[in-house]
Amino acid sequence: MTRYRRPPYPYCPWCAHSLSKENPFRQECSSCGFVLYHNSSPCVGALPRDERGRVLLGRRGGEPYRGDWNTVGGFLQYGEDPFAGLKREVKEELGVACEVDEFITMEADTYGTDGPALMNAYFTVRLAPGAMRPQDDVTELRWFPLDGLPENIAFESDRKAFRILSQKTKRSSGHGEEP
Repeated sequence: MTRYRRPPYPYCPWCAHSLSKENPFRQECSSCGFVLYHNSSPCVGALPRDERGRVLLGRRGGEPYRGDWNTVGGFLQYGEDPFAGLKREVKEELGVACEVDEFITMEADTYGTDGPALMNAYFTVRLAPGAMRPQDDVTELRWFPLDGLPENIAFESDRKAFRILSQKTKRSSGHGEEP
């Protein structure tokens, strides 16, 4: 089982009294009744494809996993529409707009070895014309064939998304089907 470093929290964010610790993922304040639920943070990942079927990855500029490859994407903001968040993340990291194409998968993960829980939704996207350049927390961009991805992909959920995308690509092209 993955070890999470976040919950339980000691104090209520509303009245500063002690929170219960019986259930570290649902903490109730005995003073004001506020319930603090600990849920996975929603994230989105873009899988841009080019005309040759390659996928675009960004090299991480920050921890966790600094220097490893990662899908383009990140955390949704509070109350943000997932598609708007995906488009925002692509623009922030690549400097170009995109259109959301196809849902690939949703995967649970953690932010680093013992970080908070994540829930990642992955989509293929079509990038708008324009000059891409690494921005925000991305230090390098590179296109990779699905059958030639680097070994140092930061998150297990990214690796799962690539496996599923590869399987979908083979099925849609007629490869990998049994006679």
